[in-house]
Amino acid sequence: SSRNDVFGERGVSMSLTHRDGPSEVLVAARVGWASVKACWLPMVVLWFLSVATVVSYYGCPGFAAMLEPLRRWQVESGCLASFLSRFFFCGVLPGVFLVTVKSIRPKYAYWSALAQGLWGGFGGIVYDFIYRGQSWLFGDGTDGQTLLVKMLVDQFVITVVYAAPVNACVYFWFSRDFSFRRFKAEFPRPFLTRALLPNLVTNWCVWIPVVTVIYAFPQQLQLQVSGFACAFWTLTCLQISSRSHAK
Repeated sequence: SSRNDVFGERGVSMSLTHRDGPSEVLVAARVGWASVKACWLPMVVLWFLSVATVVSYYGCPGFAAMLEPLRRWQVESGCLASFLSRFFFCGVLPGVFLVTVKSIRPKYAYWSALAQGLWGGFGGIVYDFIYRGQSWLFGDGTDGQTLLVKMLVDQFVITVVYAAPVNACVYFWFSRDFSFRRFKAEFPRPFLTRALLPNLVTNWCVWIPVVTVIYAFPQQLQLQVSGFACAFWTLTCLQISSRSHAK
């Protein structure tokens, strides 16, 4: 599984062996935390860039004007803009690393990039509706209370119920070279502690700060400004799935 470690060999690759009760939960949490530690530097850079982007948007009129074409594209093209944006950031951009860096190149590098792009594009459409829904429910305020509520709904409702379990399954299949036979044979059981929990631990570490910043932007820009974070998360998901395998 080490060839699917998208951040190289710095992280300690751990397979989950069968355990009962709290010990299994602890090991699952360690798998997620190992992925966090393996990519802590780019994660911190991502946090910094997210904060710098939103500060620049509200503090520098010229920077806000630079993002205006993206906002207009999102408004005018809707689902198409959402799909194409995430196709690029979840497929093309991570695909450059998967294809060109030998140590992390999967067996089917080009197919992996295409599959990740299509899956990311679908996710872009879904999250465009989620961002719209949050705006409709809680308004477009940028005060701390509004941002906190949106972040909590995003990370502890939508992510737990939908995003994390679905992504855990999809990226596990990706990391098994798109083989349904390997997916079935190697699928981590129990799913909750061997696949879902590691994904959630890493997800919360990466996304809680980032998604709070995303919700500080106007709703029509939220999907577009999340692109680089999604590229980072695509690579992280591949790493998590490569660590979580059945014995």
